[in-house]
Amino acid sequence: MKPITEYQDYRRYMLDYFEWRKRNSAFSWRKFSKQAGFASPSYLKLVCDGKGVLSRVGVPQVARAMDLCEYECEYFKYMVDFTNVTDNGQKKEAFRKMEMLREPFRRGLVLW
Repeated sequence: MKPITEYQDYRRYMLDYFEWRKRNSAFSWRKFSKQAGFASPSYLKLVCDGKGVLSRVGVPQVARAMDLCEYECEYFKYMVDFTNVTDNGQKKEAFRKMEMLREPFRRGLVLW
């Protein structure tokens, strides 16, 4: 799976994560939603399909379910903001924060 910093859309990232897990194990939307603590077994599927929105409250739950490390959680939060907000100023600010987290990867300062 590609690093989180190669994404700008959290829905695409979550979908790629789901597909990656499904290829390597018996993983389902029901299991993913349950691991994230959501009552609805199809909630995350609806979010990925664009029929729902991941709230700020749901961000840490999903990040935990995907086992994201600290900077990945932060990047994920900004991706959600970038995708969900409609105000151009807030959208630019979320993108700027994503870029700041992405910069060390571009310069080769972070190794996986």
